[in-house]
Amino acid sequence: MPASEARRGVARHGIARRGLWPLALLCALLAGCETMPQALNQLPGMSSLAQKPASPLEALPAPEARAWPDPQQDVINQRARGFGLVHAPEAQRYLNGLLARIKAAALVPDWPGDVYLLAQSSLSAYATAAGNIYVSLPWLQSVQSEDELVALLAHEFGHIYLHYHSLEGAIAGADTAAGFASLGLGIAYKTAQATGWNQVDTLQASYALGKTLTTALYGQTQEGAADRFALHVTHRLGYSYEHGAKAFLERQAGWEQQNETLELQKQEALKQALQASTIERARRTAPQSNNAVSTALNDASANLQAGINGGLNQASFDLSRWIGKLTSAHPETVKRQDSLAEIAERYPEVAEDRAPTQAPLQAALAQKRTQLILKNYQAAYKAMEAPQSPGAVALARQAASGPTATHAVPLFALYSAASAQPGAVRGLPRDLGSLFEANFNSETDRAWALYTERSTRLKESGQRDASKKLLERGLQHFAVAEETMPYAVRFYGEVDGWERAKQQAQQCRQRFPRVAGRCDSAARSPQEVAEIDRRTEKKASEITDRWLKKK
Repeated sequence: MPASEARRGVARHGIARRGLWPLALLCALLAGCETMPQALNQLPGMSSLAQKPASPLEALPAPEARAWPDPQQDVINQRARGFGLVHAPEAQRYLNGLLARIKAAALVPDWPGDVYLLAQSSLSAYATAAGNIYVSLPWLQSVQSEDELVALLAHEFGHIYLHYHSLEGAIAGADTAAGFASLGLGIAYKTAQATGWNQVDTLQASYALGKTLTTALYGQTQEGAADRFALHVTHRLGYSYEHGAKAFLERQAGWEQQNETLELQKQEALKQALQASTIERARRTAPQSNNAVSTALNDASANLQAGINGGLNQASFDLSRWIGKLTSAHPETVKRQDSLAEIAERYPEVAEDRAPTQAPLQAALAQKRTQLILKNYQAAYKAMEAPQSPGAVALARQAASGPTATHAVPLFALYSAASAQPGAVRGLPRDLGSLFEANFNSETDRAWALYTERSTRLKESGQRDASKKLLERGLQHFAVAEETMPYAVRFYGEVDGWERAKQQAQQCRQRFPRVAGRCDSAARSPQEVAEIDRRTEKKASEITDRWLKKK
């Protein structure tokens, strides 16, 4: 065999090995899941997953006793996520009135917690252990009746009532157990000098996957339980099944289908770009020849290599989607729809024909300030989608006015559009980042995301002192928010050195166990990250080789 052909064979084998290692690693991890700490196996409900759901006409089971986290501290933490919350007093008053009725129907009228609006452009809703429920603006704009909105809120409150958040404590306990176990093995095996895949890696990796799978299973079970809770409560309150719980899941299923289509389109575009890049690179590196046969062979070789890479990338995409579905805490919405339809068929009283309740929702959305807020957010998101478009700056100016003049999303939209079109910034400050001061000075609208954007840009422009001063100003308001810590740790590492970052990570670990891993990662210097990447790639290669040899 010619040397050049042998080299191509080795190269192709290398491509195959790199493409197969995620699958090999997954198989190895699945083989080690018996190392799952018992803390997660003993979660409430894990031993009775196969039980048939109770009748939605029967009384609800008594809720578990619990210690409530501080609801206001929870609000601050949610404000530190993304663009934070939307201050819309009249809309929130309406939503909290609905929540009060749900609590009364569940016989827990005095439980803490309120409804807050998320500054997000997607359909999103979740509840927290503090009793709060967070709903994105598009939900408020897209529901067709109060029945559907109450079904959404009742589903989220179902997670609170059923104490879904006990999962967090179990995970913390399991993480601690796994940490101590791996530490003991690390000392025994002197992992600082160890090479290759060892028992510490097996323990940690199989634990991580086992925890993810168990958490996903518990989460999927709780989603079904929350659906049944919502069905019970909405029926008790006199709302329609057809226009309530059923419509809520139909809307969610449609949104998920739309997102999946967009994701597939992105993957296809990426695959085509990778194939084109592979062909171009192969042609560039191939020996130049005026011989037509040699040129044709080079082209054929380039196309073959692109085909191999494309196949491996497609396999990687498919594997990622499969793992995503396997480890998702939410079951497929279609399955949830089928489950509710089965219950409605078994208990026809639940699905009796009732007219939708629309007037209260329409009145709430017609309130003047609420209308302006919704209109301005639509303008802001449109400007953010295409900041270079001709009308983006005008849209953003409109968005950052009136009741939303201090809101994070409209201000960021104006900042982005003006940055993309320097010639259209008449009447705006030269330092566009100073636009965020309106948000920083607003107690109700302050968002951590604007602090991070502003401090990052100041640091990149060489204004380290100003950047640090601004970040510390933000931390004065968000000191109790765990979501701020990973960024702060990383920031201090880049500005004050990585020893300071590690000190901050230690404090983060003690105060905020849920984000301890993210803080530890943020405290790693670029050299440490590079070394970890090198070791990870080496171990992945070793386990792939081992798996391939078995085949």
